[in-house]
Amino acid sequence: MTANLAVQIVLIIAVFGAVYLARQKKFVRHCTVIRVAIPVIIIEVFVVMLPSLLSTIENVPSQPFFYPEVLIHHSLGLTVIGLWVYINLGIAQRVKMPRNRASVMWLALGVWITSLILGVHIYLTMPS
Repeated sequence: MTANLAVQIVLIIAVFGAVYLARQKKFVRHCTVIRVAIPVIIIEVFVVMLPSLLSTIENVPSQPFFYPEVLIHHSLGLTVIGLWVYINLGIAQRVKMPRNRASVMWLALGVWITSLILGVHIYLTMPS
């Protein structure tokens, strides 16, 4: 579980690096970083987070807001993945995007950070 937290921290640092690359107008590198980060997140979800969640559900935690927090965290994570798909389809001109693509990307970053914060809180409050 601690390794998963370390991976998540490395990924968010990579994402902030991707933001820097976009600000430097190095869009190909920016896209490459993001296109690596999201699949790693998806793999982490299936390999680490889902099994951990399923084992936690069997041992009901005493925190009253634990399950709503987990639901919000997972919903935000799925939203990030959905936004990533949408942005990629928009860049490939398969779907129409707003003129200001950056607004959708900033939204994705904000949702990702919120999900990460909730995930860290869940990690810290989860029963061992």
